Amino acid sequence: MSSNSTDQMAVLIKDLHHPDKKGRAAAVQRIVQLGEAAIEPLSGLLIDSDWKVRYRAAETLGLIRSKEPVQDLLQACSDEKDHVRYMAAKALGNIGAADAVPVLIRLLNDEHSYTRGIAATGLAAIGKPEVGNEIESALARESDQSTKEKMLQSLKTLDSKK
Repeated sequence: MSSNSTDQMAVLIKDLHHPDKKGRAAAVQRIVQLGEAAIEPLSGLLIDSDWKVRYRAAETLGLIRSKEPVQDLLQACSDEKDHVRYMAAKALGNIGAADAVPVLIRLLNDEHSYTRGIAATGLAAIGKPEVGNEIESALARESDQSTKEKMLQSLKTLDSKK
């Protein structure tokens, strides 16, 4: 990476710490344009002290869609903050990371309903038909209506891939 690119990356990474949500979202879009060159610094941010930065780093890695950060994203699925867990799960689904299936199945039991729904969506995006039984089991015990809808949609997505 050239010195100019490195400087640009440093500025964009700094913008992920922006106090304004819109500022962080704009940084995500600019970093995605840098592609795989951004993966290493973003992976390092998955352990930042600010959960909003960890969230945006996971989001950006998912939008870049490289398999390189999968192990780091798998670890982020155990983050203390639910927002980071669901964004890491979403990123793994976007990437299509088959390695993520056991972790996403575990997240079907997460304490946070939105994380459970995103885990089902991620499993469907990865597209292994055998996860349908896991999603059906999670659906049977789910109490949140919005999460149920995500799980039902995930099952339809899986069915369409058969």
